[in-house]
Order: sequence, then C-alpha cells, then structure tokens
Amino acid sequence: MRRVMLTATGVVTAFGAGEQPLWQGLLAGRTCVGPTPDFMGGRVSVARVPDEALAGLHGDRSFRMLQQAAQQVQRCAAYRRVEGHRLGVCVGTTQGPIETWIRHQQRLAADGAHRPPLPGLYAPAHQLAELLGARGPLACPSMACASGTAAIGLAMDWLREGRCDAVVAGGVDALSELVHTGFQRLRALDPALPRPFDARRAGLALGEGAGLVLLEADVDDGIQLAGRGLSADANHLTGPDPTGFGVVRAIRDALADAQRGEAEVDFVNAHGTATVFNDLMESRALLQIFGEPRAWSVPVNSIKGAIGHTMGAAGAVEAVLCSLVLREQVVPPTVGLEQQDPEIPLDVVQSRPRAGSFRTVVSTSSGFGGVNAALVFTAI
Repeated sequence: MRRVMLTATGVVTAFGAGEQPLWQGLLAGRTCVGPTPDFMGGRVSVARVPDEALAGLHGDRSFRMLQQAAQQVQRCAAYRRVEGHRLGVCVGTTQGPIETWIRHQQRLAADGAHRPPLPGLYAPAHQLAELLGARGPLACPSMACASGTAAIGLAMDWLREGRCDAVVAGGVDALSELVHTGFQRLRALDPALPRPFDARRAGLALGEGAGLVLLEADVDDGIQLAGRGLSADANHLTGPDPTGFGVVRAIRDALADAQRGEAEVDFVNAHGTATVFNDLMESRALLQIFGEPRAWSVPVNSIKGAIGHTMGAAGAVEAVLCSLVLREQVVPPTVGLEQQDPEIPLDVVQSRPRAGSFRTVVSTSSGFGGVNAALVFTAI
C-alpha cells in the first residue's frame, strides 16, 4: 500500500491567513469569537475571517478563502514537484458558494425575474481545480461538519489506489445568516463564548475559514496520514448518539487502518463543539476507546473556543493543527474551558500549552445526520 504523506498546508481562520497566526493565537489562549459589526449588525458572537486576509482576491467569499489557503500551499517547496495531470482536488463543504446563493435569492425576491441556475455545492472545489490546473480526480464531499475530515480521508484513498500522485484536500465554509439562524432555532449557540468540556457550557459559536493540505504518495518528507475511519449513528437528524457509539467506530476503524493500537495514541484533537450533548458524547466515546484509567491521561483539546465552529472547514483546519502538534511537540490549551465538567473525566489540556512526546494523534469530527469521521496522523 502506498504511504500517504502530508507535505504542505494552507489555512485561513479568524486569526488571519497562515499557520503562524493560527498557531500563535492558539498557544496564547486567545479567542476570536465576539460580535462582528459586518455580520448581523454585531448582534451575535461569531469568529469572522478579517477582510485583510482576503485582500486582492475575487469571487464568492468561500472561494476567496480557498484561494488564500491554496496560495500558501503553492508557495511550499513540496508543491513544486506536483504535476497537474496527476493532481487531484477534494474539498468538503456544508454550504458551498452561500454568499452567491443568498444574493441570488435576494434579487429574485426583488424583481421575480427568471435567472439561470446557480452553481451548486461543488463550485469551490471546481474553481480550485481550475486555479491549480489539477486534472486528476475531483470531488466535493458534503457531510455536514465532518466534510473536511471526510474529504481528506477520500483523498487518502485515491492516493493509495494510485488514481493520482498528489491531492490538495480540505474544507471551506463561510458565515451566513441563514445557517446562523438555523443554529439559533436549535438553541445550539452560546450567546457569549463557547466553553468546550466546561461544566457551564451552553453551546457553540459559528466561525468560518478554509483549511487545505497537500497529500503525496510515497515521498520521504512530511507527516504521515496513516488512517481514516467513517461511520454513521443512525440516531437523530441533529442529535448525536449519546453513547458515542458512532465516534467509537470511526476512531477504531481509523486506528485499524493505520495499524495502530489505542495504547499508541498520544493526543486527541476532539470535535469539541461546546454543546452539552456533543462534549458528553465524545467523552463517553473516548472512555470506550482507551478504557480506564488510561482515558484519564491521554491529552485532549478543542480549538472551537478560539476560532468558532468552522463547519465544513473544521476537520481540515484541525488536520493542520495536528501536523503542527507533531512538528512542534506542543498541544495548545482549550480556550474557554475553566471548570471542567465532572462527568467528563478526560485529560483536557487547559490554561496553558502542554509540551510532550507526540508521535500518533487522532482527530475526530461529527455532524448532523449522525456522520462521524476520524483521521490518524503519525510522525515518521
């Protein structure tokens, strides 16, 4: 089986464009969540990408974020060996070109005129492939908030099967009033700041961003993407299986795919949305994976208190985080966590960064419809 390596990254979040603003913001324990005047008049707390991070770029907001992330990938030395006819693109999203769609609906409401069909969810992925000159496989998984993780897992399969030699994979989503209103109606939002795994957690905060990774087959540098897992709860449209069974299956499948045992996992990047049910479900899942007492000592964190829940981009941004943890050998703290829920007996990293010896890390994502995805990264 061909070995798959992560050799370059590109990311844009509310901290700005690039790995370093994200990494330094996370290490410092800062949050970007707060009222933003140019989104819903500043009446709600979100984490919005600063306009300067997208300066000079054109198109729908989601594609501008993808362009910014793609430019970072293209500047990396590894990208110079990529050939377009053997390059694939796999980008997950929950909304696609939502900004364009909303403008279209507003024009229809104003004049009622017939207008041509809009590009679908796949538009950002197609636009990215055109931008990169990629002529290999192309896909746009839309699997709720596990979309970015699922996209990276699918890209890994392409490389193992020999369908291409490199893939730019990840996820993107932009803030929209439509989605924000939906989460409000579900009472899933914290009006102030999200507090993952905290006893007083009251909900998530939405964010936006894009994360891309360059995956290559059979090269000697980078971080190894060793395994992927995917499962479904079949429990409820918007609520996770409270037992965590679906997450357990995804993690176990990812570890089996990576030929790693639970005892080899050094760190877990959790989905960690800060909703009451998600955090408790994830805790139960990790307790089943590791067992007691080891579950009490495996470092866990969530970055959604810092950059919000970036939806389809979340798993891709967190893949970038995992590569940074393996490279720098430090886990950032969980922003927003002050009083850990006693029903969550995990070793959640809080207050300050934690240095350690990290060789194998797991990243998880979950989404509406009961979808769960997991990736395993290893240092070589």
